This record gives sequence, structure tokens and C-alpha cells, in this order.
Amino acid sequence: MVLARAPKKGETHQYQPLVNVPPDVRELVPLIYIGTNRSLKEHLPSARYSMLRLLFEDINNELKDPMQTVKVRQRDGTEVEVQRLDRFRKLMEAAVTLLRTESFEILEKAIKKHALQQLGFDPDTDADKLDLFFSPFDTMDFYKSLDLRVREGGFSVSATEVGEGIQNALVLAILKAFEERRKQGAILLIEEPEMFLHPQMQRSLYKTIREIAKTNQVIYTTHSPHFVSVPDYEEVAVIRKGADGTTVRRSTLLTNEKRKEKLIKELDPERNELFFASRLLLVEGDIEKLALPEYAKRLGLDLDREGATVVEVGGKRNLLEFIQIATSFAIPTGVVYDEDSSDFKDHDDEESKYNSTLDGFARPDGSVMVWRFTKKYEDHLRKTIGERKYQELCQKFPHVGKPTRARLIAMDPTVLIPDPIPEILKWLSNKATAQLPNESLLGQPTFQKVAHPE
Repeated sequence: MVLARAPKKGETHQYQPLVNVPPDVRELVPLIYIGTNRSLKEHLPSARYSMLRLLFEDINNELKDPMQTVKVRQRDGTEVEVQRLDRFRKLMEAAVTLLRTESFEILEKAIKKHALQQLGFDPDTDADKLDLFFSPFDTMDFYKSLDLRVREGGFSVSATEVGEGIQNALVLAILKAFEERRKQGAILLIEEPEMFLHPQMQRSLYKTIREIAKTNQVIYTTHSPHFVSVPDYEEVAVIRKGADGTTVRRSTLLTNEKRKEKLIKELDPERNELFFASRLLLVEGDIEKLALPEYAKRLGLDLDREGATVVEVGGKRNLLEFIQIATSFAIPTGVVYDEDSSDFKDHDDEESKYNSTLDGFARPDGSVMVWRFTKKYEDHLRKTIGERKYQELCQKFPHVGKPTRARLIAMDPTVLIPDPIPEILKWLSNKATAQLPNESLLGQPTFQKVAHPE
């Protein structure tokens, strides 16, 4: 609430809601909007709230510095230094003098005459009461009139008339120039910064935006994992549309330098996909990450279509960090882990406590699920299909790493699908009523599904 008007002495203060940004505040804190329509016209100096306008305002202020001088050759051939601003004004006055044709002066006098008449003056006797005349641009007006042009071969054209891809590149080039000039105090709103950019340039632009954000406020919407980062989860807001309307969630999980450094160490662009997942499955490593999608195909489940994502976290010790982040955004999350992992070799007590912590995330409503393998995945698979069959498959796929072999085995339609993988994948694809394949292709349980703790 703000004062409706300046109160007079003894008058009760009257308040009203603030429904927009006052002009004086807007001038102090410029807002720059870059929409999905990358029209260059909105970013030229003529646009009131544009990056180029701000940059040229700085240049214009520099121009007024008395130290800004230029050498001028006089008629006798000597050169003298004069202030650049004074030189501009004289040149502009000379330009307007050149433009003052007879028709120009007739138009100027006609406007003055009719203005005096409209105001109740006699144009013949009261001409000195009001003077009207055309004046040349000041420096900022001149900057605002500039157009960005593209020259190719012997032709030049306004950059506002070229294709969308080039205009997008120019808008982003202006954004990078804005960062190089170290402009500060602005608010930038950007929609879909990834538009028209291949992955490498997306990563480059993300770095530019982060540099700009050191001295400005930057808010952008994105569908690209290159513009979100797990270590910077506290900066992310996840927006979802559902039956109950649109929800916006930000993490309530506190961050610190130790946590951030740990996550940076495990930084992988694929892991950033978790922010976009309708359902998320966290696994320890590449073996599960490569094998589970292949089993999903055999079960007739399309994880991509359902917006589901399998993320390997780089080891069991990282599961806790990732499940805390995911659940803080209310993302339905599943966790699959090995009860006895090499990550905790010779630290049984520590691993037992860690397992209990992971188990504690399970929820009775199914929003968070935890599955614990009593043995590591390879041993679990070996027990399901039998030692002889497992050795045959290993010989069938020689000279490949364990993750690749796990994927190839999962693709084989004759191989039993280890339990509880069908259940896991049904949950992940949100297909609670999905029909399982013939029981002859399903293995026997050698796992533990964690129930919600009482």
C-alpha cells in the first residue's frame, strides 16, 4: 500500500494498492524483456527499455565529459582540439541550416501561426509571445535514431529485415556486449534463451547470463537442461500445469558451500534433466541407467513420452543429495540402491545408517518410492537368470564394459526381466494398471521394497 496523494497538514493519510511500477522507479531500475519473438526492433536504441538504449545512454554520458575531445582542421591548415559535444552541436546546426529550404521555413511559420491562433493570439502582433522552431537532435536523440544494418557483398539492409535466426543471433550478441560493458542494476526477463542455438552455444550463453547476473537480476524460462544446474538448485523455480492449476515450486532445502562443491564435482548436464521430470528415478551408476530403459521398451513403456527420467548420480553416496533436492521440489522420486555397495567398503555401520536414511524418504502415497537390492545389480541379474545363462551372455558380448553389457542383455527378449524392475518401471511411467508381460519372462524376488516407516 502507498499514499494515494501527499497529505495536507492535519489530514488523515489515505492509502491505495500499488498496481504498477512508478515511472521514477522504473527509470532507476530498467527492465529489459527478451521474448520468444526475437524481433530486433524491440532491442534497438529507439526502444525505451532495451539493452542498446541503456548502453548508448552510458556512451552519451561519456560524450558529455569535457575530456572527450576531437581534432578539427581549420582553414589555415592547423588543427585544434575541441570538445566532442561542441563539435557535434555545430555540425548538427550546420546540417539543419542546410535543410532549411524555402518549403521548410514556410512549414515552420505555418505551424507557429496556427498555434498562436489556437491559443487566442494574433499572429501579426503577438508573434513574440510564443516562438516555435525546429531544432536539431541532441546527442541521445541521434543515438536513438540509429539503425543496425547488415552489409553483404555490395548491398546493405536493415538487420530488422533479415531472418529470425540472424535476428536471434544479433539479440544475443547485444546481450553479450551488455555483459562486457558490465552494466548493472537492470532486471532482465528472458523467454527460452535456448531458441535457435545448438548445445555448445547454449552452454556459452548460460555462462554469459551468469556473468550478467552478478550485477543484475536475471529471470528466464527454459525447457533446456543447459540453462539449469543441480548445484544451483536454489535458483530454480519449477512451474507445472495440472488439474488444480499452475504451481510454482522452489526448493526449501538449505544450501552451503560444502554441498555446492560436492554437487559441482558430480556435475553432469544429463542430471539437470531432473528439474523437468514428471517422475524421476535415481540410480547409483551407468549400469542401471542403461539397462532400465531397455527393459521399459520390452514392457511397452515409453518413459520419454511420460516425461520420466532415469538419473545416475555417480555413486551411492550421492543418492542422498539428489533425493533431497528432488523431493524439495515435490518431484515424484524413486530410488534404487544396493544394500551392500563398494562405496562403503569396510564401513558397514556407516552404510547401515545411510541405508536407513534413504529408506526414510519412502512415502505411503507413492510420491517417493525406495527399492533396495540385497545384492548389486549384476549379482541380482545373475541369480535371476542363472549362472549358466549369465556366462553365455557374457561370452556373447565380449570386450565391452559392464554398463554396455547390461544394456545388451536387457535388450535380449529371451532374458528374464529381474524383479522388481517391472514394478519400478510401472511406477516411473505412472502406469499403475499396466499389464505385465508373460510371467515366464519375470524373475523371482531378491529385493526389498521399503515401506513407509511408521
